[in-house]
Amino acid sequence: MTNSIETWRNAAPRIARRILRRPSRLLRREVLPRVMPPAQAFRGRPAAHAHVVGLLSSATGIGKSARLCVQVLHRAGYPVSTKNVAALFASEDGIAAPLPARSFTPAGFCIYHLNPSMLLPGLIWSGLARYYRSCNIAYWAWELETLPPEWITSFRYMHAIMVPSQFCAAAIRRHTTKPVIVVPHPVEDPRIAPLPRSAGPLHVVHVFRFGSSFERKNPIALVTAFRAAFGSDRDVKLSLKTSDGGRFPAEMVRLRKAIGGQENIALIDEVWPEDRVAALMRSADVYASLHRSEGFGLPLAEAIMAGVPVIATNWSGNTDFCTPDHSFPVDCALVPFRDDHGDYEQVRNARWAEPSIEHAASQLRRVRDDLPAARAKARAAKAALRRYIEANSYQAALASLADHAAGEVRLAALPS
Repeated sequence: MTNSIETWRNAAPRIARRILRRPSRLLRREVLPRVMPPAQAFRGRPAAHAHVVGLLSSATGIGKSARLCVQVLHRAGYPVSTKNVAALFASEDGIAAPLPARSFTPAGFCIYHLNPSMLLPGLIWSGLARYYRSCNIAYWAWELETLPPEWITSFRYMHAIMVPSQFCAAAIRRHTTKPVIVVPHPVEDPRIAPLPRSAGPLHVVHVFRFGSSFERKNPIALVTAFRAAFGSDRDVKLSLKTSDGGRFPAEMVRLRKAIGGQENIALIDEVWPEDRVAALMRSADVYASLHRSEGFGLPLAEAIMAGVPVIATNWSGNTDFCTPDHSFPVDCALVPFRDDHGDYEQVRNARWAEPSIEHAASQLRRVRDDLPAARAKARAAKAALRRYIEANSYQAALASLADHAAGEVRLAALPS
């Protein structure tokens, strides 16, 4: 009886989400766009204040993007206020927000780190009074060349769009004439001690969240490539740091089956504080991602800033900074997109990458066989990424949008 009760308690949230999924999608896709008028065109120069709305306490990538935004603007001297909407989207992980919630009255910039599936509920939850008097900016990361209809509908609620990569920008610019500005995630050197090094000369690390699409993150390909490269060699180790696996039992079974009990592959499905994840990253000899597509590739950028060589699929958002000169790209073929994940329900006629297992295994062996050369490449990658982030900052983007709103520059002069 006790086991049955415990099983029900564990399953109840998943069942409730499944039951509520359809009506919630109907509400946000059909009802809210019909009843909620968009903000009018912003006239005049916005106040130099940023109000950041996002999943500030969530362990998701979109939560991390909002925290990075707050941190960098605050450090640059902007007055910054925040609104954490993680609880609204059942994404509360207890991650410390960078600033306490604060309130400023001037009509400045509102930056919504909420993709369109979250945007309208997030606007309402965070305060419509502020929304209707602000210059509203969406920060969107999308992983495909094709946009769902829900994204296209959402353009009318924003005055401008920020995106983390040229890949995202190209997809979005096909559907809007509003400013679309590339602002890469402002990742920084973690400046934290690494976890103790694993026994052996090579430690491979990969970090992902099951809820971010198991098919897109493609961890089974990495496991397969690792096993092809090293077999059961105890002098190498693959650490798969995951989270949210309890919500995706079928995918967890598939991943464990791919691992096949190999003792040199560790699967860690836990929510960790950010400093612990950063320490694991710094303990790596190489960070590897055989994703099928990334809007940016935040863990890859974090690994680079930690001085770690990276192996990554040579397609999508990460190619802005994972170049052949600075990383170990993996060959891939573009294939028809297929994924049952809810975020892609409306996607039709898209494609993504299928990375080469053989080439990935070769790249893993290449790093193992010449670690000094790989680390030299990682140092060059870190310097290049830092320059790229500094040249495409939030501060520069907000200054350009302020000029645009004030009518002082043409839209064509905005940075890309």
